[in-house]
Amino acid sequence: MGLMSDFRTRVDDVGWSGRVIFNEFMKFNIVGCFNSAFAFLLYLMLYQINLWDAHTAVAAWVVSSIIGNIEAHFMHYRFTFKSTFRYAQSLNRAFWCYTSLLVVTTTMEYIMIELWAINHYLAWLFNTCVFGFLNFVLIRWLALPPELDEKFLNSVT
Repeated sequence: MGLMSDFRTRVDDVGWSGRVIFNEFMKFNIVGCFNSAFAFLLYLMLYQINLWDAHTAVAAWVVSSIIGNIEAHFMHYRFTFKSTFRYAQSLNRAFWCYTSLLVVTTTMEYIMIELWAINHYLAWLFNTCVFGFLNFVLIRWLALPPELDEKFLNSVT
């Protein structure tokens, strides 16, 4: 309960209302469409290159995700949240968020494609869509925390 009440206090302190959540999530998705297209094109290229014969789709997923996450962080930093939080620090925090999700999504890729024989395009789409909201929350609250943004800090002082 302590972790959730701390999160609730953070949310209340920065005024993250339903309207703000909706607006930020919509911007996140609009920018995310570009990010997803970039990552998917990269995935297709890497899949064709075949980085690892034994695990072609999973290898393409991992490499395209790592590169795509760096691109996505910049786009969300610059355009979605227009953050003024120090970029290097937010990129470091984003790295840990993305790495955590990468472990889960890569496991899902392996299970769906190699154990359940699901088409690799459907597995890519599943991972991208299902983990999108969790990605939004992690990036917003850990990598680009609103209470450490200069805009918020200036409004409190």
